[in-house]
Amino acid sequence: MKLKTFFLASSALLLASCGATSSSSSHATGLSSSDSHATGLTSEPTSSHATGLSSSEEESSSSHETGLSSSDSHATGLSSSEEESSSSHETGLSSSEESTSSDSSAEPYKLNLNVAVPAGAPAVAFYRHLQADDGKLEINADASNVVGYLSANSGKDIVVAPTNAGIMAIKNKNAPYTIAATLTFGNFYLAATGNDANGTLDNDDYVIAFQQNNVPDKIFRSVYPSLSNVHYLAAASDAQKALISGIDESNDNASVDYVLIAEPAFSAAKSKKATISQYADIQAQFKAAHNGLEITQASLFVSNTAEKTKVNALLSSIEEDIGAFLDDTSVIDPYLEGMEAQAIQSKFSAPLAMLKNCTANGNRMGLGYKSAYANKDSVTNFMSLWNVSSLDEEIFYR
Repeated sequence: MKLKTFFLASSALLLASCGATSSSSSHATGLSSSDSHATGLTSEPTSSHATGLSSSEEESSSSHETGLSSSDSHATGLSSSEEESSSSHETGLSSSEESTSSDSSAEPYKLNLNVAVPAGAPAVAFYRHLQADDGKLEINADASNVVGYLSANSGKDIVVAPTNAGIMAIKNKNAPYTIAATLTFGNFYLAATGNDANGTLDNDDYVIAFQQNNVPDKIFRSVYPSLSNVHYLAAASDAQKALISGIDESNDNASVDYVLIAEPAFSAAKSKKATISQYADIQAQFKAAHNGLEITQASLFVSNTAEKTKVNALLSSIEEDIGAFLDDTSVIDPYLEGMEAQAIQSKFSAPLAMLKNCTANGNRMGLGYKSAYANKDSVTNFMSLWNVSSLDEEIFYR
């Protein structure tokens, strides 16, 4: 199986646009939407906010085995000089940054670890570092490039990747990394077009889903295993189009009743047609079907050679920064000052106003922070969608 193929279908799940309500806004759960605009990071992050991520129906059999498509494109370990003091090594902050970390300064914080993150929701976790001119943070629009760093000699201390892709790289490719934390927890919803006369999902209804056998489909099927009248489209953007039109152009314009969709494509569709509504929050349905265990969509992986004191400092700061953003989205503003709107959108795969709106309205982009080891039951359960029944303790960062 090719890592590039493996990552890309996992990446249609990571960003958001919003306005609808969601079942959770807790930092702890981080539930709701996330990922690229038209799909959310299926595990592949980026793709245009307006179009969303696409995936090919001709993906290889190995990608079907992993659930990934072959397309679709989502204080702080601060930088330090070689002369920094031993106390700064212990905290992961450079001496100059320690002097400002307690005040209201919005100076960009530098990293002292090499980090690779897909554009989209995961990049939001690094908002304080975006304008640090130190070359340590790479936000990559090509999801395959990011997952490709999960290998020996990549030079990356930290890699954020779809959870399933990262763990499979460790298990199948001996990637010298461990999973430290999950940063996004799902952004999928079942939307009603308004065509279903009785308003109740059953096997008489025409249902659209996307990326068959990949992350969105595997999550959906684990929630609705007995649905029989499900029709698949290649990309989230296609699903969004069917939701707005209420028809399946690929099947003689058949009338569509329900559509699996990801934020922010869902909110964008709702803004265009008043009859569209939310039928089910897939995150909540997943937890109900899996004994309270949650979707662990995208996670942070740590190189086995990374300096632990610096890693721990960075993890603590990411958790704090995500919590601050979920509490008050304006906290991000000083760190983006001077950036062009297009540059911001390229990092987050969404316009800033949309990103903030989605977060403020129930965290529908699904941003959060949980230690993977503390949440290992959910991580292991999520991997069961790829027929992985157990995970070795060594896979988890501690």
